[in-house]
Amino acid sequence: LVADYFVDATGDAILCEAAGCEILTGQDPRDRFDEPAAPEKPTGKVNGITQIFRVSRKDTPGIDPVPAGIPEGCWWRKGFGVASVDEYPNGDLNINMLPTMEGNDYLALGPEAARLECRRRILAFWRHWQQAFPEWQHFAITWIAPELGVRETRRTLCEYTLRQQDLEAGLAGQAHPDIIAINDHPMDTHGAHVHGLGRNAGAYGVPYRSLIPKGMGNLLVACRAAGFSSLAASSCRLSRTMMQLGQAAGTAIGIAAEHKLDLRDVPAGELRDRLHAAGVALEHPMLPAILERVSCEI
Repeated sequence: LVADYFVDATGDAILCEAAGCEILTGQDPRDRFDEPAAPEKPTGKVNGITQIFRVSRKDTPGIDPVPAGIPEGCWWRKGFGVASVDEYPNGDLNINMLPTMEGNDYLALGPEAARLECRRRILAFWRHWQQAFPEWQHFAITWIAPELGVRETRRTLCEYTLRQQDLEAGLAGQAHPDIIAINDHPMDTHGAHVHGLGRNAGAYGVPYRSLIPKGMGNLLVACRAAGFSSLAASSCRLSRTMMQLGQAAGTAIGIAAEHKLDLRDVPAGELRDRLHAAGVALEHPMLPAILERVSCEI
């Protein structure tokens, strides 16, 4: 495949690795990015994964049957963990086991084997809930997500690495001239290495340089595998943020193609201006013109 420019949106840095970029996995050591909350030494731990499922009310209460081969107890941890429950407009409930599987187990098993194992865990978890909390006997599983919610796998070393200090400084405290996306999700890990850092001070920005793999002039990475430390990646991973990275990457490549530029030379001001013109909010609170446009489109 031949092209002038490329974007890695694989989520796993597959293209970046093939291009010879430096790939990071697991928790970064404290001295790599000078992050106070990072462990002193590197670890291989990555954020846990989730497979959500949906339950609906049923006519006859009772404990739902479980296929043969599903053990009675919890075999993957000391005891059944917690879950987040949200209600759909029709009264169905979405259940999010936190997590369904450790991130490292997912990496070891691979996507398909991990998906099958997560399904077994969901069925065991649901049986436990119905046994421990009789009110759940009025519901039955009606849908299990076909894909796993993967929070973290591998990351790419980029021209700038978004880090804990950026998140804690917020937009007001960041000096980056090339911010192309904003986010406000807290540093948020699930599984064996929960860090409990709490919420950020406010919204923070993601620099364009965090999309440019170090030393690369025709490749951008616009996914959870972009230039984030492990701590920052626990925050900068939601779909809404990834969509912003994708729009910024596409816009940057459009500018580069027009002017025949190396992607590292795309003018930050022009990139931000084009994103603003497309309705992208790069300030918090939003600029009045952006807020008015968003309000009209809702």
